[in-house]
Amino acid sequence: MEKSNVTTAALDLQQTWPLPSVMRPITIVGAGDIVKTAHLPAYRKLGFPIAGIFDLNPRAAHLLAQEFDVAQVFESLDEAIEGSGNQGVYDIALPPAAVLPTVSELPKGSVALIQKPIGENLAETRRIISALDSRNIIAAANFQLRFTPSMLAIQDAVRRGILGSIVDVDVHLAVYMPWENWSFIPALDAVEIPLHSIHYLDWIRSLLGEPASIFAKSVANPRYPDLKDSRSSIILDYGNLVRCCLSLNQTYNYGPEFTEATIRVEGTKGCAHLDLGYLLDYTNPSPERLQMVTVGGAWTDIPLIGERIPDSFGSVMANLQRYVASEDKVLHTDIHDSFATMALVEAALESSRQGGFVPEKY
Repeated sequence: MEKSNVTTAALDLQQTWPLPSVMRPITIVGAGDIVKTAHLPAYRKLGFPIAGIFDLNPRAAHLLAQEFDVAQVFESLDEAIEGSGNQGVYDIALPPAAVLPTVSELPKGSVALIQKPIGENLAETRRIISALDSRNIIAAANFQLRFTPSMLAIQDAVRRGILGSIVDVDVHLAVYMPWENWSFIPALDAVEIPLHSIHYLDWIRSLLGEPASIFAKSVANPRYPDLKDSRSSIILDYGNLVRCCLSLNQTYNYGPEFTEATIRVEGTKGCAHLDLGYLLDYTNPSPERLQMVTVGGAWTDIPLIGERIPDSFGSVMANLQRYVASEDKVLHTDIHDSFATMALVEAALESSRQGGFVPEKY
């Protein structure tokens, strides 16, 4: 097969994040499924020390501690704070409604990683950020998609001009997401955009900057009455030269035939295509596949050295800890920058509620 001229450059595309020189111990607040499947595996893989775990469900905390050899289970948030102080990092892995009362109790001058979405709505996000700022807490949001090895590689290719100017970004899903794994979801007024599309919106911001506007429509599926919505169509306005479109069906249940999960980033000099294997069957994920091509070359597989779960979760933590230690100049998911992602989510939800223009009748 003819070798693409992207091959040599692709071999050294960034896919990992450097670790801090000194690792701060992590106090985990929350013992849900995401902590079990992503947070703790990521920290164990990279060697981050775990100070302890707290959850309102003591049994869940003890089971996780036993599975991951965590020595300390805190019986209350006060005990967790007393045992951890402000020397480590608080990993707040809680549903949106529990974030504000939790961060309001954290020690002054501490460091925190906040699970997304940051709050239940934009007004609450402001209150959460205000509470963090009033206590001089350095905080990042856990928008880890942009830290996935494949996304780091695409971002690096864009930064180095390998793909040229970006003219098209397309996210396409037809998958089944097992929303039933998260007990708090039926109580939410909106599901797909604030819990899933939010990752794409944050990643697109990191790739293209701030859009001029957003158009969105989220709808329910009558086969899943407990979900307020599960499918979204979203367009981000980046002017007349860039098309940015997301078509997301999270309740496609006729697979594996025609199940799809892809991202395409097209530029004036080349294109990147990513198969999101971990979404094709959420309970039995397969590896991602990243391919790139440049003008005059052939499509080339980019070997990936990690997966979104758990690797991206470790990279978010690494960036936070390196920033606190002045080893990174930029905290990429800083809570204040992440406000713009939350504002974009709010705008998408408002667009979905308002509807589009009604054409005149003849």
